[in-house]
Amino acid sequence: MRKSTLLASAAALICLTSQAHAYLDPGTGSIILQATIAAVASSLFAIKMYWFKLKEMFGMKRVAADQTDDDNA
Repeated sequence: MRKSTLLASAAALICLTSQAHAYLDPGTGSIILQATIAAVASSLFAIKMYWFKLKEMFGMKRVAADQTDDDNA
């Protein structure tokens, strides 16, 4: 129920908007570009930090260091 209310509210806000008649200068465009690049970079860093946990969650087990040392000996 809560999701449908939120979705209906978002749809109403999007559909019932009017023109802003606003000017976006080049500085605003560069800020939007910087924010997009920062979001992508931080997302990739977060994925890198939790890569092994993500692999285990999807069923790819990591080999323990003790097992590889025993195999080499």
